[in-house]
Amino acid sequence: MDNETYEDEIFKEIPVYLSDDAMKLFLLHYPTQLSKNDQLLSSNVTQCKYKSECEELDISYALDADQNYDKGHGQELAAEIDRISKDKSSYPSGMVDHLSFESHNTSSNTTDMIMYTSGKSIHLCPLKKTMIMLPKLSHIDKIDPKNENKKSSHNESEEEEEESEQIMAKFKDRPGKISEKKKIQEMVKQRAMEPWIDLNFVPNGHYFSREELDKFILPYSNRTDQEDPDITMTKVDKEVINENINVVRSRQLSKNKIKSYSLEKKIKIHLFNAKMISTKMLINLLHKSGVPSDESVTTILTHLKEMAVLVHGNWTIKSEELYPDNTISSHFGLSFEVMRLLRDYIIHLLDSDQNVNRKNIGKIFNAPPEEVKDVLNSVAVLDKTKTWKLLVTDNDGFLENVDNYDEICKEQSDWWTRRVKKINTWLEQKQIKNSM
Repeated sequence: MDNETYEDEIFKEIPVYLSDDAMKLFLLHYPTQLSKNDQLLSSNVTQCKYKSECEELDISYALDADQNYDKGHGQELAAEIDRISKDKSSYPSGMVDHLSFESHNTSSNTTDMIMYTSGKSIHLCPLKKTMIMLPKLSHIDKIDPKNENKKSSHNESEEEEEESEQIMAKFKDRPGKISEKKKIQEMVKQRAMEPWIDLNFVPNGHYFSREELDKFILPYSNRTDQEDPDITMTKVDKEVINENINVVRSRQLSKNKIKSYSLEKKIKIHLFNAKMISTKMLINLLHKSGVPSDESVTTILTHLKEMAVLVHGNWTIKSEELYPDNTISSHFGLSFEVMRLLRDYIIHLLDSDQNVNRKNIGKIFNAPPEEVKDVLNSVAVLDKTKTWKLLVTDNDGFLENVDNYDEICKEQSDWWTRRVKKINTWLEQKQIKNSM
């Protein structure tokens, strides 16, 4: 064989950037690999808390009590736990409706990293620590019948051995062992005394989670543009102008990329990512996205009214934008007309402070639970009492100071009146067809 060495042809060279270790990222390992239908880690996070000194993390996920769940047994467990526990109620709803995971440290001699690539560059960031997330089941010990059996068997053995003579043996501790014990005891005590810090959990794909990712990508992206000022943007500009923005594409865009879009598309991107947002926060995001600070509020509101509706003083993307013409739903292929009516019906119920029952809505529209849940997640969130509430309920009052505020309110009110009338007509016709 020839000893000639062959080198692979280099098609393209791309820069690799290593960020500093300022982000302090953690990698969380869960005990099992979730199947496609397992929705535990994609469900709502009811609580997320952290201890900064000892670096402990505690995350609670909501359990779906509507499917494959024994509510009677769940209520019995919650009642028994609250009866035995000296602390405040672990389950305010009166039912075991969440599962908690607690972090455990791992020992490793290697440094893990995360990588992000856009095809033009690679960005690496070291991880501060890898944590193993295990189910927190300490409350089960309080009601475990095995403990009572152990106590009774222990008492019986003591009675049998009363006649035995007790012998005590004491060994001399080696030098320094007592001080080590005290240090360990002090360390455990300090860890227990450190207060928990409540964290705000942001789901993956949300605008603010994307903003965190941009923190170690954007500095190098800006540097690349400065180092190569001769790069022509003509082709890119054309692609940006002609690009169709949808909910999936908007989540893929970095903060730097959003700056290259028009004002109308910037508004649409932020509406898709935020789901529901106040006028003031939207304008602040637009300024961060390259919109001049002296841009007229009237101009922004003109574009905003074309693609969003006003709900409790906050804006949410129109269902026509979320479900474009000639499209079907992602789970069971429902038509875009049904999905639009379903979403607007849910928004109307939430806006008028009516109770939202997922099962009842599914029966009314013949929509599977997955479709109803997706629609609900686009405008609402489950609170601690398992009640669906709007994502944003606070009104910052910014819109009320706009000159044409009364005109905007009247336009929105008239639009909702026509829309609710159309939904009711559709439901009546559907009911007549079903009864025939």
